[in-house]
Amino acid sequence: MRAPGFAPLDQNAVIVRITSYQNKSPRGTLASPKLEKPVPFASLTQLLLYMEALMDQSNSPQRGEERRAFSGPQAELLQAGILDEETRRELATFQLRVLFRQNASWQGSLIWVDQRMDAQFRSVLELVRLMDSALTMKEECTV
Repeated sequence: MRAPGFAPLDQNAVIVRITSYQNKSPRGTLASPKLEKPVPFASLTQLLLYMEALMDQSNSPQRGEERRAFSGPQAELLQAGILDEETRRELATFQLRVLFRQNASWQGSLIWVDQRMDAQFRSVLELVRLMDSALTMKEECTV
C-alpha cells in the first residue's frame, strides 16, 4: 500500500532509445511506466508530440498554459506499433524527466544512460540540443 501523497519513484521518467540518427533525424522507441509497451517514433516531431500526449493523458506535470493550435483538439497520438529490426539496435539511451511545463515549453533533466552523464534543460530546444550533442559525439566516436 502506498503512502498518501506519494507517487512511485520515476513515474514521470521516460526512456528514449535512439536507434538511428541520419540527417539529425532521430528514430527509436519511447518507453514509460504509463505505456503498455514501447512506442516507436520516426522523427523528432513524433517524439515530442508523443511525449506531450503522454503528459496530457496523466496531467503530469500540469501545463502552465493552454495549448494553442490552428485547429481543434488533436486525436490520440499514442498508437501501438510493431518494432522493426532497426529499433532493436541502439545508438543511445536517455532517461528524460519533465518536471515542469511552463512558458509553453518543458523544463527537466536528461540522463545519458550509456555515458552516465546528466544535464538540466530549460526548454524543449535546449533538450533537443543536448540530445543532438550526445548523438553527434557518439557518431564522431564511431567514425
